[in-house]
Amino acid sequence: MEYLRAAIIDDEDEVIDLIEQILKEEGLKTSRFNNAEAFQTSLEKKTFDIIISDLVLPGMSGLDLLDNLDRKGIDIPFVLITGYASLDSAIEAVNRGAFYYIKKPFNIEEVRFVIQRLRQRRATLKEIESLKKKVLSLQSRLETEVKETLENIPVITHTNPFPAGYDINRVFNAIEHLGKLRTDGLISDKEFGEYKGRILKRIV
Repeated sequence: MEYLRAAIIDDEDEVIDLIEQILKEEGLKTSRFNNAEAFQTSLEKKTFDIIISDLVLPGMSGLDLLDNLDRKGIDIPFVLITGYASLDSAIEAVNRGAFYYIKKPFNIEEVRFVIQRLRQRRATLKEIESLKKKVLSLQSRLETEVKETLENIPVITHTNPFPAGYDINRVFNAIEHLGKLRTDGLISDKEFGEYKGRILKRIV
């Protein structure tokens, strides 16, 4: 099981207690902070997978913290806790990059839903990363295949276009192979034309 690390920022210990209990039941490790400044100091030594912060804090507000992290290029899913009176600020926070917002008074299921969304997000990012690696691997294999195809076609001179033992069908097979790669979407029409041209230059 993957253990996620959560930072909870609120100046009310009762609120932190409640959120911390829910997160621990969901298998998260938690760190508590009563203000944004203390969290930022901790961030220099620790890493977190999610930040849950109250909007109204002593000193730097939750929204200011979100902006500050964005300016520093720190991309950690940010959840803002807000009362109904500050709902517009919460919506603004989402528009400015917040992962989610929770309205006070919140219930257990709402917090659990946020953690479920966080896990889904992480799973999606891992799948995208895996696909990127597969694409790079496929690209490398394709380049190797094309290179081997071209290297296996003998160079033909003008004075002796079809020497003894030369099989012209190998040229046709090579072009057909490239055509299959194009049909399968492994190379573009432009690449097909370029590779085909290189093959034909060897026999003209």
